[in-house]
Amino acid sequence: MSDIFSNMQFPITAPPTVAAPAASEPIAVKDAIPASNVQTAQPADCVELSNKPKKQGPIKTLKNGIANIKKTFTTAGEYVKGTFKGIKNGAVIGSVIYTGGSILNHVKAKNAAKAGVESFKKMPNKALAVIAAGLALAGSLWNASLNATEKKSDIDHRWTGHKQ
Repeated sequence: MSDIFSNMQFPITAPPTVAAPAASEPIAVKDAIPASNVQTAQPADCVELSNKPKKQGPIKTLKNGIANIKKTFTTAGEYVKGTFKGIKNGAVIGSVIYTGGSILNHVKAKNAAKAGVESFKKMPNKALAVIAAGLALAGSLWNASLNATEKKSDIDHRWTGHKQ
């Protein structure tokens, strides 16, 4: 085995550190801070960024205004279409689930009556219909959001061009 640890002394002592003054001796702040001025000790490392928007001409301003109006109405129109489509699809899906569940519960009740069983587990068709209708509405609104974003980007591309 190697002799790396053969000359190690126990207990290992840490190198001496700067002794802190006793707790009874208060230190003034002016004594703790060096006499040099902190602000001039180092040169300032700062970068000034100017985010001033460039002035646009009257034609570019008019085109941006038209584009913003078109984007507003396009977004509103897409969300209205998505809402009505979601309500329609949710109503259809919810009514199908509710009707199917009611028929299934009715059939189960007749079979239970024939078998002489007084209680049976009913399908929660109302809750399932409401959940399905809500999911249909949410999916339709999600799709409307995507359509609105796509149409807004098309309007930006046509009316304001590529921003550099």
